[in-house]
Amino acid sequence: MALITKDGDQAENAVDAPKIEFPCDNYVIKVVALDTDNGHLDIVKCMQVHAPEMGDEATNVNRSSKGRFVSYSFRIVAQSEEQLAKLHKDLMALEAVKMVL
Repeated sequence: MALITKDGDQAENAVDAPKIEFPCDNYVIKVVALDTDNGHLDIVKCMQVHAPEMGDEATNVNRSSKGRFVSYSFRIVAQSEEQLAKLHKDLMALEAVKMVL
């Protein structure tokens, strides 16, 4: 999972690349998904596998104006780049999930 700067460079190669120091408290994961019956439960279960210290609720939930999509914000303690990469991969594998930031 590479972070790309506005100039198109990979962040690790960029001179002014943002650095994350681990562990990182209050790291925000945003998930955009289809608003389905089980989508929220699947997302929360996945989040708890990778960040067990997280509660069982998103810190912020927003529904789209037409009710098709919903976005969630979760705050976790990020332990490593590897943890974040696995979390991203597993969230994107869920059928309802369309985007993870």
